[in-house]
Amino acid sequence: MLIRFSVQNFLSMRDRQTLDFTAVKTCKERLNDNTFELGSQRLLKSIALYGANASGKSNMMTAFNFLKLFIINSAKDTQSSEDIPVLPFLLCDTTMGAPSCFEIEFAVGKAQYRYGIEMTHSAVVQEWLFRNETEKTKETSLFRRALYNNEDTIEVSSAFEEAKGIEDRTRANALFLSTCALLAVKEAEAIIQYFTKSINVLSGETISNGYSSQRFMDGSLRSDILDLLKAADTSIQDLTLTEGTSDSEGSEIGKSSRSNKRLDILTHHRVYTKAGDACGELKLPFSLESLGTRKLFALAGPIIDTLQNGRILFIDEMDSRIHPILTRNIVKLFNSAKANQTGAQLFFNTHDTNLLSYKVYNPSTEKEELLFRRDQIYFSEKDKTEATHVYSLIEFKDESGRTVRNDASFEKDYFGGHYGAIPYIGLFPFAEEKT
Repeated sequence: MLIRFSVQNFLSMRDRQTLDFTAVKTCKERLNDNTFELGSQRLLKSIALYGANASGKSNMMTAFNFLKLFIINSAKDTQSSEDIPVLPFLLCDTTMGAPSCFEIEFAVGKAQYRYGIEMTHSAVVQEWLFRNETEKTKETSLFRRALYNNEDTIEVSSAFEEAKGIEDRTRANALFLSTCALLAVKEAEAIIQYFTKSINVLSGETISNGYSSQRFMDGSLRSDILDLLKAADTSIQDLTLTEGTSDSEGSEIGKSSRSNKRLDILTHHRVYTKAGDACGELKLPFSLESLGTRKLFALAGPIIDTLQNGRILFIDEMDSRIHPILTRNIVKLFNSAKANQTGAQLFFNTHDTNLLSYKVYNPSTEKEELLFRRDQIYFSEKDKTEATHVYSLIEFKDESGRTVRNDASFEKDYFGGHYGAIPYIGLFPFAEEKT
């Protein structure tokens, strides 16, 4: 489970910005559906991030994906002479050469961890890992690392005994945690496994079909993916997937020895008489499906897998090419005590403001309630220096210091500029009347 993620001095985020999945105790709405228990605390099942174009929404997604990939690969994929591909905030004279900082709190099994790193292009400047096995005790330091006067010092505690002796085998541009996992330290391996298997980040304009295709082909999610496509009113009755060489109609599958192979996808549709009666079936190339249908297929595997196995899913611009009603129903799956019983979590950025005003019926209260709690709604806004600030609706205060009520008109107030994070459009000179 993801508890908290913070980033500082990376891309447009100059100051420390945090996504907090802990449910705010003063926020009482939709506890049973939108939150789940982790020990004595409650975590959110989903967070939606709103903001103007170029406000830094996707940069938060990029920051998390960068951290994930660096944790997984830094010890095995880089050489000692290679630069770390980190990009600090470049629009401030004090941050250009300063380290970028990432910190994440998460749970693996019964243990909770707090892991952080600071790095420049050339080296890891600081790295730390703490563990807390019970909420009644203070967190235990497993290791601390610091670069001072060009000397890389790593202090390993007795609680991380298996990692002792690996300090001198850690490159300056690689993580100690990754190096420990590479050298078979069991606890480090479990953490790396968490980042590899439990977190999926889908970003970019084009999301690969590869995962959905593989899970459809091996049969593990075949019926579930078909059910989702049918429920979404795509008119697809079935799919045929075969290995081939098509670049335009297929999708990449696998890695290493299979990386040069492609997957041909055909969609099955009914053929009708002029009177509207079904009279047969036709298989069509996947490229003839709409962009929305193709994106939905790409999302189907990760969404279903995340819900079934209690994983974490990040989706950049989830509403792009997807109808608002479908987007709403995907969110409802995660914000559901029935559909999401595993503690699966979703973070996505969006421009779909309909979600802010949509209400669902709650049988326990016999009332219609807003889909999101106030602590599930985040905003992203740039200040006059072009630095991104991320904040939640629950912590927002107006000029008079008043917080937002749970019965406020979120969508209307957002469009009205009450919460910030909207574009302020100036005049378009080319459209002005010529005198």
